[in-house]
Amino acid sequence: LRYGFDGYQKVQQSTIDVARYLAREIAKMGPFELWNDASDIPVFAWMLKDDANRHWTLYDLSDRLRMKGWQVPAYPMPDDLADLSVQRIVVRNGLGMNLADDLLHDIRTEVAWLDKNIAVETEPGNTAFHH
Repeated sequence: LRYGFDGYQKVQQSTIDVARYLAREIAKMGPFELWNDASDIPVFAWMLKDDANRHWTLYDLSDRLRMKGWQVPAYPMPDDLADLSVQRIVVRNGLGMNLADDLLHDIRTEVAWLDKNIAVETEPGNTAFHH
């Protein structure tokens, strides 16, 4: 209310712009495929591409990012897609482009670390992240 309609629209457009930017950049990373691209709301998710040589999961990446202070949870899908997990980001007011770039840097760093190190396989739902 304190920003008025134009101010509210600017705030919301900023979150959508940041979400779309993050989604585009994550889509460019080799191991990921977007589930959606934040075209409607500032929320998007991605999954791992099928790769028989990968020894880590989105749960492993979530844990590595949490060590750097990021909360980027991984979720199992419903029973009819039980073999699929996704990772999700909800962009809120205050997450600007500079912070988004920091997150992308940390995702790239942790993906490289996971690719070089054999991660302990984590079963869906077996994660320390809880809401």
